[in-house]
Amino acid sequence: MYYPNNYQHNPHGSPPINTRTPPPLQHPIPQHPIPNFNQAVHQPSGSPGIAQQYQPQPQQYQPIPQQQPQGGYSPGMGGPIPTGGNMYQQFGFNDPAAQLGMQFAGNAVAQGTAYVEKNFNRWVDMRALRHYFNVNNLYVISKIKLILFPWRHSPWTRSIRRTETGQMEGFKPPRDDLNSPDLYIPVMAIVTYILFCGLAAGQQGSFHPEQLYMAGWSSIAVIFSELVFTRLGCYFLNIPFEASMLDLVAYSGYKYVCIIVTDLVKLLGAGKWLSWMVFLYTSLSVGFFLLRSMRYVILPDAAAGPSTLNPQRKRRMWFLLMIASLQIVFMFALAN
Repeated sequence: MYYPNNYQHNPHGSPPINTRTPPPLQHPIPQHPIPNFNQAVHQPSGSPGIAQQYQPQPQQYQPIPQQQPQGGYSPGMGGPIPTGGNMYQQFGFNDPAAQLGMQFAGNAVAQGTAYVEKNFNRWVDMRALRHYFNVNNLYVISKIKLILFPWRHSPWTRSIRRTETGQMEGFKPPRDDLNSPDLYIPVMAIVTYILFCGLAAGQQGSFHPEQLYMAGWSSIAVIFSELVFTRLGCYFLNIPFEASMLDLVAYSGYKYVCIIVTDLVKLLGAGKWLSWMVFLYTSLSVGFFLLRSMRYVILPDAAAGPSTLNPQRKRRMWFLLMIASLQIVFMFALAN
């Protein structure tokens, strides 16, 4: 009996047997279509599928290649990934190693500055030093006028700063008290005096940078010698020294304002007699200024009574007059 499709009939009723030779074994080739994930993104949210599992992945890793070119630290390096606005990129330091070196250098500079300030405060009280530079333009102009024309000024006592409970906290800063000594005018006067020395030497055709060096050291030597003289006088006369050493430095530096006026008259081509008259006037004005200003330093017990009844007070008055007279000697040595 003939069966179509080459199948033979089995008399026992089993299914027909294929008599063709089977093809050789090969690796399985997928016959189902590969799913397209780009199209799966547009599937409705209600139908779960494979596309919804892969949908967050492009958003999760997308910011990483945008942050790496900025030169930030990766999470594997132990530091956070910085956002935009890195200050080191403004100077061209896009390399993480260069940024790390800049951070180490900044920390080293900060630690060095703190170390210097800590050790500098052992010798100089920065808070007290700021007090002497607390000035304004009105104070500077008024103080220079007071040094040059001190004859009719009154009063000469310094203003006291008190707390809320009424206790004495110290003296008021220079900008609030015209009688308070400052260091701004002496420092600027010394610098101007050194420049005037170089200018005078240049007009004579004999300028040399060493002259500026000598003028600076001579100015410091005069102030130092005057400080030593004042302190020794207070020691031998048993004067209770309640003022600060910076007060004495300030009072000693005010003479350079008068020296600048004298040198300026000489540089403008004034005659010999006019120069000497200006020198004599300025030396007397700064002497009278110190005689009245340093009264609270040399005579702290001003209410002790007349000098004729107190010999110790009389000696202190002569010492104060000697300090004022020495200004003429120092000015003559510095102006020439």
